[in-house]
Amino acid sequence: MGSGTKKKSWEVDMGDYIYTEKENEAFKWCISNNIKVYPKPKSQTEWYLIVNVNGVERQSPDAYKKTEIWKNLFKFYTYYYDKYKK
Repeated sequence: MGSGTKKKSWEVDMGDYIYTEKENEAFKWCISNNIKVYPKPKSQTEWYLIVNVNGVERQSPDAYKKTEIWKNLFKFYTYYYDKYKK
């Protein structure tokens, strides 16, 4: 019987990211205004970003590796926050 600390084959490591106060504000504003950004797996080590604005989805042309995924996810949120918040 194992200790339960061994990484499972289905677990995926997407890295860590500490977002800024502005990124958090942009995230909350976007979610409240029906703008969502989320990862879609390309492989176990790369992800696309899906941007959903009022039900219309678009996929990023590039795939991102761990830690890059979160930086770019918040970059998208900040972009839409700056573009549409008035």
